Amino acid sequence: MTTATDFEKLGVFYLGRPWDLAARKPKPGLVLYDSKDLVTHAVCVGMTGSGKTGLCLALLEEAAIDGIPALVIDPKGDLADLMLTFPELRPEDFLPWINEDDARKKGLEPADYARQQAELWRKGLAEWGQDGARIRRLRDAVDIAIYTPGSEAGIPISILKSFAAPPSAIRDDGELFRERIAGTATSLLGLLGIDADPIRSREHILIATILDAAWRAGRDLDLASLIQAIQTPPVARVGVLDLESFYPPRRASSWRWGSTTCSPRRDSPRGCRARRSTWAACSGRPRASRGSPSARSRTWATRSACSSSRSS
Repeated sequence: MTTATDFEKLGVFYLGRPWDLAARKPKPGLVLYDSKDLVTHAVCVGMTGSGKTGLCLALLEEAAIDGIPALVIDPKGDLADLMLTFPELRPEDFLPWINEDDARKKGLEPADYARQQAELWRKGLAEWGQDGARIRRLRDAVDIAIYTPGSEAGIPISILKSFAAPPSAIRDDGELFRERIAGTATSLLGLLGIDADPIRSREHILIATILDAAWRAGRDLDLASLIQAIQTPPVARVGVLDLESFYPPRRASSWRWGSTTCSPRRDSPRGCRARRSTWAACSGRPRASRGSPSARSRTWATRSACSSSRSS
């Protein structure tokens, strides 16, 4: 029988056991994945119901146990199940998350159905050499955060709030500093639907120049001050050209930025977090950060009983 000592090794992800297609049951042995292979790209394909989401959840959980952070883009809202981990496997833990329609179909009260589900998961985990202690290890190893751009269902997030000057270590490294400026300018223009060439686009060059001047002085910017800087740039020349010759119609650009901040489709100003905290929690634990644009309807209303393993 499989036990945790067979697979609980750093850098080894436990994904289950080989499956006998003819007999439709597991075969002896373990399916282990070397985390070193994560440096390459991968794609997971299969028919509906074939286990794609389950496999991806297993990889995320195993990575979290090993201290590897993850940033997950989740348009469907499925991966919020990562938060449904119940180390004690108590019926009362499952009760808020069961599907009461399923309970009624089986002629059971919700509490009885929750008890049934808790026992199902307990037995299922045991068959795969796992138990509540491994769920506890996952809970202790990782901080899971759900970010919901444009919604307050989870943690609201905004990239419009602050463009803080990078630390001196980056400012002193010319290559890193240029990359930070170029990436920020490209992202900002992308919000306006402008696919800007960093070499030829006047908009990109102007914003990069503004960021360069502010950040070299160690000065943070927000969107309001950026708009003001577009109207009245802190420089008189861009390259060899005077500012008015280089980019005279700046007022139109500032109006486009202004409409971005005023749009009701943008994030609420209350409680928004900056992007820099997505890889680690304040405790230092790796963070599994999940972003979903559809989280208002799915994030907290997910009905799955438990995400924390390969028991089904």
